[in-house]
Amino acid sequence: MGRAFVIKGIGAALVALELWCLDGAWATAAALMTVGLVVALFAWAIVSPRAQVLVSTRWRLNGGEVAFTFDDGPDPTYTPRVLEVLARHQARATFFVVGDRAAAHPELVRRIEAEGHLLGTHTQHHSHLFHLGTAAAMRRDIEAGLASVERIVGHRPTLFRPPQGLRTPLLRDALRALPALVCVTWTERGLDAMGRSSARIVARLEGALAPGAILTLHDGAGLGGTRDRDATVEALEVLLTRAKSRGLACVTLAELDPR
Repeated sequence: MGRAFVIKGIGAALVALELWCLDGAWATAAALMTVGLVVALFAWAIVSPRAQVLVSTRWRLNGGEVAFTFDDGPDPTYTPRVLEVLARHQARATFFVVGDRAAAHPELVRRIEAEGHLLGTHTQHHSHLFHLGTAAAMRRDIEAGLASVERIVGHRPTLFRPPQGLRTPLLRDALRALPALVCVTWTERGLDAMGRSSARIVARLEGALAPGAILTLHDGAGLGGTRDRDATVEALEVLLTRAKSRGLACVTLAELDPR
């Protein structure tokens, strides 16, 4: 898919260049449309959770289970509540933790692992400027997040979720220095950080609640979104009940973890 994308992009660029050399308003318009298409394809490669063009990315499982994942924690208010819901349903999940939050709440990081869940990294700071930095700065932020978890549980995560799920050319360069990391996005996300009601979160994720799905919610709050995760906890209860009724086991992303 990546090779086909590149070939199409180069072809479109060459067509655009040729059209710019022609006279007439129609040629200019066609060239502008072609350039717009190239820009749109490049944006898709960065934003789409399924795109493989810039960074090799896992967005679904190979098996018949479903994987719930949680970003932006640990949070002293909401992570324990999420863990309690998971325990009631005997479900396992993967937590992509922010390094400085992990360092502030090491007991929650240890509890996540002790209760059978998997830890991944979501960078050290989850800075809104993360994707505007250099590849070296991105690498340092990711490495710091890995080190924060390692200091708490004794091993480094091998799963990485980039902030906002974006994968840029600079992130590709940063990850080349971290070959052990597996980049993970999602099949669908609940957009719960936007202050949605539990009913809207369930409605968004229920259609994707199927074998192989990786679903994303947030146990952490306040990183560019709302600070209230009550709706997330309520939605999780409903989604886990419906997963059980469909015969879906809720598992970690351990199969993606090369450890």
